[in-house]
Amino acid sequence: MMNSTLLTFVTAIAFMTTLSATDLIVDKSKLQEIKTKNRVLQDPVLHLAGVIEKPNSYILKLEARSANGSQRITAYLDKQTDELYIGSAYDKEGNAITFPQDAQVIQNGVAFSYGSGSKEIYIVTDPECPYCSKFEKAVAGKLSDYRVHVILMPLSFHKKAPAMIEWIMQGKDDTERKKKFEALMLKGSTQYQTLIKDAKKPFVYSSEVGQAMKKVDKAVMELNVRGTPAIYNSNFMPVSQDQLLNVNTKGGKK
Repeated sequence: MMNSTLLTFVTAIAFMTTLSATDLIVDKSKLQEIKTKNRVLQDPVLHLAGVIEKPNSYILKLEARSANGSQRITAYLDKQTDELYIGSAYDKEGNAITFPQDAQVIQNGVAFSYGSGSKEIYIVTDPECPYCSKFEKAVAGKLSDYRVHVILMPLSFHKKAPAMIEWIMQGKDDTERKKKFEALMLKGSTQYQTLIKDAKKPFVYSSEVGQAMKKVDKAVMELNVRGTPAIYNSNFMPVSQDQLLNVNTKGGKK
């Protein structure tokens, strides 16, 4: 059950202001110049993917890269002092300032889509995640209002998830991939196990799926995914399961 404070926060997220992409700086030489302005930005772990220039500051799109994956960070560099601030920022009206998300990067990470509803949602899920399976069972047959885009993100501690994803992605089209996905999530299929040659070694994706998963890495970083399942609307704003199913905080339908 979502308390009133959290519900207010989630609702407010939908009204967060985004910055105009017309001020976007992607020129490599300019980005390199900006990186030299603060020592933290020169850390090799941090990749400066983009900058939006404002009158008194730069808004930075950073990617923190590690062996366990990458994380997107928004930071703010003061033009006058070169001081760096990492975290949330708000304009004088109290609206959160966020770096605009790249819709194409997110869409490139979609494994398959289904449904013909007028509204769009993006669901980030791990086929080995028990919460994801529970979620899929809860929403089965209830998303007719939506065009659903599924992004498959294996959590690092779920060792079987890559083989599951490989098996799903072997489907020749959206229909076959959805069928395989539902066999796993709703019926507990174990057919993916035929792809595992040595359970003691990390699973290796096929070349095609491996390339697709690189796009997934970028997509989930763009969405700033923190766990699974995660739901986003057409504007890539978080949506709760209760909101998705139109359930009020007392457990009934609105």
